[in-house]
Amino acid sequence: MHIYNQLLAAFAELCQAGSYTSIVKRAWQLYQAEAVQKINVYAGHMINGIVKDIELHAVVIDSEHIRYSSCTCQQPQFCEHIGALFLQYCKTLENGKVLAEQAYFQMLGVVKASLPKQPGESEQPAINQQTDAAELFRKLNEQYGDDWKKCKHSFHPLSQTLTSMKSMAKSSEYELQRLHWCASIVFVLYLGERALQAADSFSRYYHEMSFKRIAEPWTVQLYEWLEQLQAKPLQQFEQRWIRQLLSFVYARVEMYEKPLLEWDYIYYRILSIVAGHHALQSEMKQELEFRLAHEHKPHIVHVIYGSLAVLAFQAGEDEQALAYLENCQFEKIQRLMYPMVESRMQSQHWDKVEMWMDRLQQQFASGSQLRSVGPFLALCRKASALQPEQSRWLEAMLALLPHSYQALTEHYYAHGRFEAWADLQMYMGRRPEELKGSDLQKIERQAPAALLPIYHQAIEFAIHTRNRQGYRTAAKHMKKLQALYEQLEQPHVWQSYFERMQDRYNRLRAFQEELSKGKLVE
Repeated sequence: MHIYNQLLAAFAELCQAGSYTSIVKRAWQLYQAEAVQKINVYAGHMINGIVKDIELHAVVIDSEHIRYSSCTCQQPQFCEHIGALFLQYCKTLENGKVLAEQAYFQMLGVVKASLPKQPGESEQPAINQQTDAAELFRKLNEQYGDDWKKCKHSFHPLSQTLTSMKSMAKSSEYELQRLHWCASIVFVLYLGERALQAADSFSRYYHEMSFKRIAEPWTVQLYEWLEQLQAKPLQQFEQRWIRQLLSFVYARVEMYEKPLLEWDYIYYRILSIVAGHHALQSEMKQELEFRLAHEHKPHIVHVIYGSLAVLAFQAGEDEQALAYLENCQFEKIQRLMYPMVESRMQSQHWDKVEMWMDRLQQQFASGSQLRSVGPFLALCRKASALQPEQSRWLEAMLALLPHSYQALTEHYYAHGRFEAWADLQMYMGRRPEELKGSDLQKIERQAPAALLPIYHQAIEFAIHTRNRQGYRTAAKHMKKLQALYEQLEQPHVWQSYFERMQDRYNRLRAFQEELSKGKLVE
């Protein structure tokens, strides 16, 4: 910043002493066109670089002796290439775009150049409690609204944009920083969506996947900050910011019928913060009801009903929330419903949990939404763990077989219900070689009797294949079965079973040979 302050004051004084207005404007054009191809800072006060105009020019700037600065264009004292290199240097600093714009106007004489700050001089926060959030979004649009044009080949320039935005609140208190950072993330997501809309159809899929990867940590961070805001009462300035965030996101919802980002879900998450603030909650409800009465576009009506459901849920009116959600397409609001059910589980309102779960089960029972049944099964598992005496949660999972097989398997195994686990494997026709070896070893140590019917079934299946490989597999399972009976101290049961098997299949010579190879017969 020392070089920046020195150069800013020196260039402003030089430009005021001479007629350099046209040169400064040309320097700004070169800077905007990214004509500076190389820049290097050295010796603590020297800057050099390459500027591409009609031809390439080598530029050297000396911040301590500004009149010694030079350019290969041979213009005396100050030229557009020196100005462009200085503006590009401004951009490399923290909050660089803002600094470059300020320097440009100050060199034009529009704003008075600031002198270098003295040690110990305090800096006034750019974002404070009196900051108008609507005005902030306007400034963000002015300064960064065209940054999406840089994303022709990659979305990484948006990371720099987000960093630059966040730095505007670096000297503000944490409560203001958090709000400003939420606004910055939302605005950068909007820029990313604009860039995706402008992508050609040939590379559209690649751009979408690239943006999802880079935007995922941003949205995760956004939701974490929103949860922090939801966990405490909102101050007046925070309520104003939340209202403006809601307005900005709602405008994005209205913009596209099939948006690339889940703006509706972001809107729901921000809206849930107003819970407990009755005046703000009532105001938002009246606003949404007014919009509902005058809105006819289906995708916006869906979002309004979902928003009213969020407000009703936060007010403890679960039946009313479900009534609102009846007007929405299930695949669009199921992600909204799962956190609501989990919240009621945590608060032990089981009557409301059953009401929500019955509504979800009705949707999956029809068979049309089974692709997305995973979160519902996870809720069933959690409810069963919290209410082990209730059988309805396991019955709900059993009713969704075979789609719930994996969830039931993990649930039975995690809670030590090994007999139920074994019954499920047999019902689904799973054989020991298809199961995890680590699971079988644990059950063998803790409940070996549960594995007996699985191996009996697997042996019969392998023999009925009527081929050498099947007989070899059957002999392997019989060897394991013998070890399980010996572990249970029931060798007589094994001997009786083995004699019956030999009598039944004594004509299968290949099978008898495999038993002999496995040392099951002498």
